[in-house]
Amino acid sequence: MITVQELTAMVGCAAYTQQGQRVGGVDYVLVDDTTGRPEWVRITDSASGLGGVFVPLRHAALEDQRLVLPYAVSLIEQAPCAALDCDRVLSVAQEQKLFAHYGIRDAREEVNAEPGAGWGQMDRAGAIREGAAGQETHVSRLRAAQPGQ
Repeated sequence: MITVQELTAMVGCAAYTQQGQRVGGVDYVLVDDTTGRPEWVRITDSASGLGGVFVPLRHAALEDQRLVLPYAVSLIEQAPCAALDCDRVLSVAQEQKLFAHYGIRDAREEVNAEPGAGWGQMDRAGAIREGAAGQETHVSRLRAAQPGQ
């Protein structure tokens, strides 16, 4: 998992698969509003025409100034929101589509699996699910990281 301390080194570096295939360059990183943890990275590559794809950082690693992603190039290229200019935020609905695409669970769902456990009191997404009645497409819980913070 990428740490907050690695954010500055990651922005602008090249992203690769675990098999060594170059995916593109790191455009920016989205961090969770609640925890401050890096959650998603936006990758672009003008040479291949990759126009801005979000990839989860949960199982990624920063090795020798390279971001190593545990996903195949084909999966990354087919991610939803690929050409999305989301103004450096992802809505809860967009993030859910990305979770489904990459076959991973939202960490908050895993932590909140047991009653009284986890981030229940701080979980903005939980409040959205409970009372927003379809407003999820307009609310975000992620923001672009400011390197050096």
